[in-house]
Amino acid sequence: MNNYNIKVFSISLLLTLSHVTIAQALISNPSMEDQPADATMPSGWFSASKGTTPDILPGFWGVYAEPEDGESYVGLITRPDGSFESIAQRLGESLSKETCYTLGLYLAHSENYTGYNQPLKLRVYISNKKNKREQLVYESPLIDNEDWEFFRFDITPKKPAKYLILEAYNGSGEKAWKGNILIDGLSQLTICNRV
Repeated sequence: MNNYNIKVFSISLLLTLSHVTIAQALISNPSMEDQPADATMPSGWFSASKGTTPDILPGFWGVYAEPEDGESYVGLITRPDGSFESIAQRLGESLSKETCYTLGLYLAHSENYTGYNQPLKLRVYISNKKNKREQLVYESPLIDNEDWEFFRFDITPKKPAKYLILEAYNGSGEKAWKGNILIDGLSQLTICNRV
């Protein structure tokens, strides 16, 4: 390999690695790592609905399940008055319109969450405006498993999006209830593998 080919190869490798780094540097604190505490937002996340007081677990409200990834995870609830908790963050890089991205995360349910014990669904939204739910990109099944289960789904923005919102949802529409959902170990958003 001559010097020219080595330079071209080095530049190509550098550009490829830069693209991989950018494509995988979108979500801050995807594993919800922080000091366990009740009514506390995990680092890098903010409230996306009125009355959101997520819990960084384990160790509060009777929830002691081990994390799937790292040392902590987040718990979100819904209430009988129809209110719910949701958290969001501004992504490190906007998602491009009509580009397919893949996201994965672990979900579980706690049988004991100080009375907020019913199973819930998780809704995932993307948006170009803070706290606006412009596009629903995923709705999980009802999560009633106490063991962590991994869910992977694709996201194709209809327009550029720079916010990701995770919302506890009771899936009813008719009757709200006291429920919980546990979230841990989000993957980084990556371009879909269309093999």
